[in-house]
Amino acid sequence: MADRWINCSVCGSRYDAYLAVCPHCGEGNVSDQSLSKKSSAGRKVGLAAGIAIAVVVAVLFVPALIMVLTQTNEGDVPGINILPPKQQESKLVPKEELVARALELINNDRAKFGLPPVQQSTNQAAQIHAEDVFKNKQISHWMSNGEKPYMTYTVYGGMGSVSQNVAIAGFSKAQYEECVDNVLYDCEKIEPMSTIEELQYEMMYKDAECCNDGHKDNILNKYHTHVSIGVYYDEYYLAFVQNFENNYGIEVTVNDEQARISGELLSGSIEYVNVHYDPIPDATLYEENKQLLAYSAGELVASVVKPLPPGYYYEKPEGYRLIVANKWNVMENNIEISFNLPKAVTADGVYTIYMVVKDSETGDTFEVTSYSVFIESLPN
Repeated sequence: MADRWINCSVCGSRYDAYLAVCPHCGEGNVSDQSLSKKSSAGRKVGLAAGIAIAVVVAVLFVPALIMVLTQTNEGDVPGINILPPKQQESKLVPKEELVARALELINNDRAKFGLPPVQQSTNQAAQIHAEDVFKNKQISHWMSNGEKPYMTYTVYGGMGSVSQNVAIAGFSKAQYEECVDNVLYDCEKIEPMSTIEELQYEMMYKDAECCNDGHKDNILNKYHTHVSIGVYYDEYYLAFVQNFENNYGIEVTVNDEQARISGELLSGSIEYVNVHYDPIPDATLYEENKQLLAYSAGELVASVVKPLPPGYYYEKPEGYRLIVANKWNVMENNIEISFNLPKAVTADGVYTIYMVVKDSETGDTFEVTSYSVFIESLPN
């Protein structure tokens, strides 16, 4: 009898050889046990779930303050138009019902741990991401155009911060095509509602071994206020995306080279404002990073600081720049900060503005913005 267990060729995880894809990274299983051809007898090809979590490795530094006396925007963005094979022939559960059930499950799990519910967000980035995962049959935090979750979130009007869970159920891309073409024998079909329930359960209660409880921690983050949910599926594949958001009344706008952070901060106090850099997203970046189970906030390039009184200055940091804000008005919870964004720009790329606040009761810090600005074709 063949060995029942195999090691994934991509992530190295050990899993049942009869699963069609690796349950940890979604890589297709090429072992003989996983393929039940039409001429084979008896065995069904089962479903496998792959899950990835946004373990955002954001190195957010607070600049050292040295106090020494001296003498002297949103436009319409087309979505991904995908019509899965046989979708119109299948008995589909409306997406709205699946999203409602997913939200219910999330809030049920949060309630079990004494956390308040999250509200449903209208941001469309999660749905666009789910469609992209479905199209490529590749579980990934990267969109196939190279965007990271916070970039797509900004493109679709997001003003808060975002942290993403992604899960899939179905067959590898090659096996999917064979199921559609009836080459594989008796492919097990997706039942969408129970699949959503199973994936939520896996992320909550079976996450420790594969992902160090990253999905669970994201679901149970006390500072999340909203979640947008993306679902896209057909008979043989389902993509499920959760974009958890921190929306605390803060807006970011960039006009005439000035970045402006404003609003009534609903909780916490400002800890720092940083700017991080990523290269311009493209298909090459997607191919290089699509297998990764986590993404970073990019490279820290600047920290925005408030103006000091005459006679005081900031020590110049190593590895990133200090940008002294043109305006830093904080009265109670009303905030208006503006600064010259081009001072952080050294190359074409995506510059993401993070504002981090501190919980006055616990001392914990959390992001309230992850606003991405795309800058291309710098003048010589």
